[in-house]
Amino acid sequence: MAKAYKLTIPNDRVERLQYMKRMFPQAAGVGLSDDWRGGRQEALKRLNSIDIEAYNKNRYFINGAVSRLSPYFRHGCLTLKEASENLQERFGVDSEKLVQELGRRDYFRRVWYQQGDKIFNNIEAAKVGVGEKPLPDYVRQMITGVPCMDALVRDLMQDGYVHNHARKWFAAYVIHWLKVDWREAADWFENLLLDGDMASNHLSWQWVASTFSSSPYFFNKDILARHTGEKHCANCSVNCPFDASVEMLDAKLFGQTGAEPLIERSITRSTATRFSTNTAVAVFVHDEMLSAAHPLIKNSTTKFFVFDEALYAKWPLKRLQFVADCLSELPNVEVWLGDTREVLESRGAGQLKTQNTPNLAVKHLLEPFQTNWQPEVKFTDVEVSAQRMKRFSRYWSKVGEAFYGDAFPSKPKTF
Repeated sequence: MAKAYKLTIPNDRVERLQYMKRMFPQAAGVGLSDDWRGGRQEALKRLNSIDIEAYNKNRYFINGAVSRLSPYFRHGCLTLKEASENLQERFGVDSEKLVQELGRRDYFRRVWYQQGDKIFNNIEAAKVGVGEKPLPDYVRQMITGVPCMDALVRDLMQDGYVHNHARKWFAAYVIHWLKVDWREAADWFENLLLDGDMASNHLSWQWVASTFSSSPYFFNKDILARHTGEKHCANCSVNCPFDASVEMLDAKLFGQTGAEPLIERSITRSTATRFSTNTAVAVFVHDEMLSAAHPLIKNSTTKFFVFDEALYAKWPLKRLQFVADCLSELPNVEVWLGDTREVLESRGAGQLKTQNTPNLAVKHLLEPFQTNWQPEVKFTDVEVSAQRMKRFSRYWSKVGEAFYGDAFPSKPKTF
């Protein structure tokens, strides 16, 4: 890694996007589209413009009125708690379906805290045969011969965002039709997302694969056509691999292969051998706490954010620009490009304050320092048992009822 370098994030947005392009010449892909702007101000604007009636009516459709708040939750511009309270105050029980989706993010994050790096391997035994093939180049190059899947990847490359249904369809295609190792595909997919969250992404891929669910997820042409308004199907002339009944596809995809365990992928990190003797106190700002409202950002202590290739080497340009937008709202944070340990050591920092995270890669970087990991804002104080944490439906049956009481519109069977 090159010598650490202090960055000066421009206030002007056009200059800022160009600046990031110059500072990260190796970053792949196109720049951040006009549909996106990082930061808390934009997050609040989006939150307050939600049309809950439209969301409840058409959220399952690709062009539906979804919130598109996930990149802001991922980078800490908004907390799940403040969004949930905002929605419940404005819409009452009508907010339940959207708040449930916030709960899903909380659920995945709790699992990450519990499981650590285990989320990058099978949480459970697969219920069907899963493949171990590498992700083919033709998928990355959008030449699969299946136009709808190529279009989905194109949207991902261009915008850094795709609808949740499209994510599930693509994961199912890659895992069940192509028999690709879900782990490699999930890693690649997560790095391209503006909202790339390792817990939400990898555990969703496991849900599709049946390594964190009771059965595999798959779909057919009818499902895809219905939720896209036949966007990809109406004029498609290829031999569609999805054009069959659910029963026929079930037999074709899973009828002849038993479930074989994948070889576990080990994640190793070297243990720190040198520890800082510095005594200065500083706040370490990581990419899950990029909000001017965060208590540690308001703290008068010197604050550092570091674009460290150990964390960001695979991030595309658009996502780095999104983070720069967020950082532009935090003028009292020193922003560096380089090695985290080198930056902190050179600036005399030895005792750190930061927000707790389940991301062990971040914790590894801070091993040489005396770090006070302060708790993040909880979505809810409801305690959920280990048994309930095995499935989201069990989690939500308790958390949802705690939120909505007798007005809770759907009460799944409890365990």
